[in-house]
Amino acid sequence: AALAGTNTALSAAAGGVGSLVTNYIIVERKQGEANFSLTYAMNGCLAGLVCITAGCALVEPWAAVILGFIAGLLYLWFSGVLVKVCIDDAVDAIPVHMINGLWGLIGVGLFATPDHMQSVYGNSDNVGWFYEWSRGSGNFNLMGCQLVGALFIIAWVAAVMGPFYLVLDYYGLFRSDALEEIVGLDLSFHGGSPNPGAPEYIKPEHLKAFNERKKEMKEKRRSMLKHETTMASSGEALDSAPDTEEAWAVNEPGAEPTSLDGKSG
Repeated sequence: AALAGTNTALSAAAGGVGSLVTNYIIVERKQGEANFSLTYAMNGCLAGLVCITAGCALVEPWAAVILGFIAGLLYLWFSGVLVKVCIDDAVDAIPVHMINGLWGLIGVGLFATPDHMQSVYGNSDNVGWFYEWSRGSGNFNLMGCQLVGALFIIAWVAAVMGPFYLVLDYYGLFRSDALEEIVGLDLSFHGGSPNPGAPEYIKPEHLKAFNERKKEMKEKRRSMLKHETTMASSGEALDSAPDTEEAWAVNEPGAEPTSLDGKSG
């Protein structure tokens, strides 16, 4: 437990320092002026924590520092890759968790020591590749198991979550509306109040359009619910009602919803 705690702290610290300093150097070289980014420091710490999870009880503290430092660099690199290929990952979950989770598995295959393997698993026949080389052996068993495990995790997640995302995409729920993206999902999806106190980066015209869209959709839902309630109470079959989209598509933006009998709702 003491070794696991020590390695966890060291790896997180190395990841935070590595990400923070490297980002500072890169930005300074590109722009001529830079500052120390707290975001990169925090995500670098998370990257170090993720990568050491698999081997916190199997590697030496010096190896934990190396693993964490490389994790911070991997986070920086893959975060930039996502930006270049236009994948929206607002919290950098992919570079922090996926990339460094895989790096952590590989790190065990490289740095797991015979003593710690014996202490934890009662067997040190297969250890980290660097220690196998010191034995004069090219035993790849542990590294092979780690790579197979990584591939299995990727296959499992793809098989379980792939259909879920395909269903969301089929029903048009995989992406938010373009206007909602502009004003931000904090307002549109997570209950934030779209008002004049909204963040400065939201332009007033976009906020006004979003407010009008939200009001319009609320009125449509209220009118449809009222219509369905009326039909149900009168004993009419709900499946005989015309298509909702056809019933309301004729309304002009901002106009009062019109019921199916031509009267105002």
